[in-house]
Amino acid sequence: MQLSRRYWLALAGGIVGVGVLMNVSSAPAGTASPYRTLAAAAPPPGRIEVVEFFWYSCPHCYEFEPALRGWVARHGDEIVFRRVPVGMHPRQLPQQRMFYVMEALGMDQRADRELLHQIHDARRPLDTETALAGFAADAGVAGDRFHAAWRSAAVQQKVDAATRLHTALNVTSVPTVVIGGRYVTSPAMLGATLPMWGQTPAMRHEATLATMDTLLRQARQDSTTR
Repeated sequence: MQLSRRYWLALAGGIVGVGVLMNVSSAPAGTASPYRTLAAAAPPPGRIEVVEFFWYSCPHCYEFEPALRGWVARHGDEIVFRRVPVGMHPRQLPQQRMFYVMEALGMDQRADRELLHQIHDARRPLDTETALAGFAADAGVAGDRFHAAWRSAAVQQKVDAATRLHTALNVTSVPTVVIGGRYVTSPAMLGATLPMWGQTPAMRHEATLATMDTLLRQARQDSTTR
């Protein structure tokens, strides 16, 4: 079974087994690498799947979001872009669930970006069910609808699947991007390859997007030779 099918079977309620995917180093041991490779089947022909793992309160995700959005727009005809919220520790769990609650309630990208704005620019600590219910109420969502979605089996299923997915792929920091089900990169990985003196977020983002371009080309080549 191809990894991309595992992604979205998982998000539909299937199971991604923890530990079933092995990492293949893209650089000699002990040296920094701009990406790592998963021992997974080549992607199918057609548009390449690109998955971002993120956390709403992560300042690095917020810094990277405009650059990533531009990259996605430039490659829109070549890719299928997905976002998966992580739940690696308890503080992340309410916002992980909120992503799927907003999806269930039909809240659009404007609400998603407003949530980011409120967390990072307005400095609102939106990291509990009560606080997030208040955010939803500000967007016109009745409390009973919000809490019903929050506790729904469908949302829980997606939360569980997202956690299984980022665990299986050994995602340990955010933002992290997976391209074609095979190639894993992030601004943190690129930062480790750049000179530390004078390094800026913009430099890491530029290097990450260039690496993503390379990996997208490689994934496309993989798909034609599978």
